[in-house]
Amino acid sequence: MGQTQLVLLIAQAVVFLIWAGLSFVVLFHLRRRAVDMTGRQFPGPFSFIEATREWLDDPEERRRKVWFFGLTAVLVVLSIGQALARV
Repeated sequence: MGQTQLVLLIAQAVVFLIWAGLSFVVLFHLRRRAVDMTGRQFPGPFSFIEATREWLDDPEERRRKVWFFGLTAVLVVLSIGQALARV
């Protein structure tokens, strides 16, 4: 494994850990929204889809969405870089 691959792998691991933590925060926030919308402890999948749609449209959640989608894009770029570094 070359030095470039090692640096990319470490960067990918760090970004993934941050992304995974943020993903759980978003997931639990969406569940809370669905529970608040329906009033049921275990809302169904359609409630989750509606909560996700509302979250995507919510301007107050802009910062969290920018981080989430930005980290997703960085992960994709690092994965492509890792694949190209092996060639």
